[in-house]
Amino acid sequence: MVPQTIAVVNNDFVLLDLLQELLIEAGYGTTTYLTTDQTYHQLRDSQPSLIILDVGLQASAPGWPLLKLLHFDPNTVQIPVLVTTVDHAFIQGKQAFLQAAGCDVLELPASFTDLVAKVETLIGVPLERSIPTSNPP
Repeated sequence: MVPQTIAVVNNDFVLLDLLQELLIEAGYGTTTYLTTDQTYHQLRDSQPSLIILDVGLQASAPGWPLLKLLHFDPNTVQIPVLVTTVDHAFIQGKQAFLQAAGCDVLELPASFTDLVAKVETLIGVPLERSIPTSNPP
């Protein structure tokens, strides 16, 4: 079985490092990407198990066009996307598209527990935690 890999996409180095550290601690493999013109191609080629995508503070932020590209490409539409944002009003206005695209949303700030719960809902527990261990007699 192939381990789950989560692609974390953000335009903030500090948040990328923090999310990667938290997800590794939870048992998930991660790859981080700055939101650039090449990110879409990198995600399409790598086919992660899940994409955690920060869509920014408005429709012109780089995460939103990336989300649309991922949704309309038959090579990436099946990859679950967890959208993150601190702009609660903006994301509420996009609920129809997000539901149609099958995206889940994590409004920030959020707890580590909330993040892991969303990830587990979307792709399950990491392999290390899903393999039962035998208890010594």
